[in-house]
Order: sequence, then C-alpha cells, then structure tokens
Amino acid sequence: MNEVMQVRAASWTAMIKQRSDSGLTIKEWCAANGIQESVYYYRLNRLRKMALNACETPDPTKDHDPSGTFAQISVASTVQTSNAAIRIRRGDTVMEVSRDAPDRILSFLKEVMFRAL
Repeated sequence: MNEVMQVRAASWTAMIKQRSDSGLTIKEWCAANGIQESVYYYRLNRLRKMALNACETPDPTKDHDPSGTFAQISVASTVQTSNAAIRIRRGDTVMEVSRDAPDRILSFLKEVMFRAL
C-alpha cells in the first residue's frame, strides 16, 4: 500500500471509529457530519478489503522461506489422578470416596444419598 493509501486508510479508520463511538446509526451519523451514506459504505468496504488483503495466506506456488522453527512449550498436567472407587457429581459438587474408606462412611453416604432423592 502506498503512502497516500495509508493516509486515507488512517483517516477512514478514524471516521468509522468516530461513528461507532457516537452511538448513532450510520444514517444519523452521516447526516450529522455531511457525508453521503454511499461514501461511508465505500470507505468501510475499502478498509475491509485492505484488511483482508493484509491477512491473506501466501500462495504456496510462490517461493517462500520454509525455514520455520519449533519451540517447546511445557504444559502443566490438568489430569488429577485419584484412588477414588466412587465419584459422585451433582451440579458443581464432586464427592469422592477412596477404595479404603471404612464401611461406616459408606453406610452414612448411602443414607444421605437416599434422603436427597
């Protein structure tokens, strides 16, 4: 993009932002600022096309430097291991009972669960 288009794009971007920040509809803002709606939409369309052209993926048939590098990223494990024999979920509450839980706790939990139902 040449220098003239860069200046225009900056001016048009400021215009679009000013309209957006005003809270007015495009029709109201254009009338208040003496700009034809068709001019507003033309500029908006040109800005969108410029943005699209800047983002386009490169043509694979053209020569480009394929010498990319990789970086190692360490990710913390989010999987929690547990020795739970029973896992009960209700809403955002999770209750886990381990394999070696005493019988009296299992009996108590059974009573509580049947009362809740």
